[in-house]
Amino acid sequence: MTDTHAAPEADPPTPEQDAASATIDTLEAALGALNDAGQEVPDWEFCEGFMTALLCTRRAVPEAEWLPVLLGGPAAEVFASPGEHTRFAMAWLQREAQLRAALEANVEMLDDPRALEPAVTDWRGLLQTLSETERAEAVAEGGQPPALGQSWASGFLAAVDHWSDEWAPPRDKEIAESMGDALDAVAELVDDDRAAPSFNLYQEDAAPSVSEARFEALGEAIWAVYDLYAIAKSLGPRVAPAQSDKVGRNDPCPCGSGKKYKKCHGA
Repeated sequence: MTDTHAAPEADPPTPEQDAASATIDTLEAALGALNDAGQEVPDWEFCEGFMTALLCTRRAVPEAEWLPVLLGGPAAEVFASPGEHTRFAMAWLQREAQLRAALEANVEMLDDPRALEPAVTDWRGLLQTLSETERAEAVAEGGQPPALGQSWASGFLAAVDHWSDEWAPPRDKEIAESMGDALDAVAELVDDDRAAPSFNLYQEDAAPSVSEARFEALGEAIWAVYDLYAIAKSLGPRVAPAQSDKVGRNDPCPCGSGKKYKKCHGA
C-alpha cells in the first residue's frame, strides 16, 4: 500500500515480498486445516492484525499466552499433532520477523518495498470479479464481505483489548496523546467503508470496490502502527510498583485476628 491518492500500480514482487507471500500461504493453509477439522479460528487477516499488535505491545507476549486467546485453546488441544503445531509456529515466527523488519526500517513512503505491507485483501473487489449469480450465492452463504482492512484492524484491537494493562497510556501526556491518536487511526478501519468506491485493488478492470477515503485511512493506520511500535520500544516493559512488606499501625493485623496491627502483634 502507498500513501498516494490512487491505487498502487502493480510492480514485480521483490524477493522479500515473495518470501512474505509464501509464509502467508503456509499460515493460511494451517488455519484452513484447522477450520476443516472443525476448529473455529479467525482468518489470516485477523491473525496478522493480532500479530502486529503483539509486536507493538510493551512486553513480549509468549506463545503459550497468546495462542489460546487467538485460536481458542492451548497448542495441544488446537493442533492435531506436534508436527502441525511446529509448522504453524515456524511460519508464525517467520511472518513475525518480516513484520518486525518492516517496522524497524527507516521508510518515508509506504511504496518503499521495505515498508510495512499488511496482508489485507480487497474482499469486495474479489466479489466483483464473480458473475452476478456467483456473487449472490457468495453473499447468501457468507454475508457481505468486510471492507478493506476491517478484519486486520479488528485483530489488532482484539490484542490491545485483551492485554489492556500493557496498552495503558503512560503518564507522559504527549506520548499518551500520540498513542491515543494512533489507536484511533487503526480503529477507524473497523467501521464500514460507506464512501463511493473509486477502484478495485483485487482486479484493476473490475467494478470499483474501495473508496479513496478508505485507501487513505489504511495508509494512516499503517503509519500509526509505526508510531505505536516506536512508543513501545521507547517505553519498554511496564514496571510494577515497588511493594512494601511493612504493615502500618492502623492496618489490619496480618495474623487474621481482625484487630488493627497496633492493637495486636504490633502492640
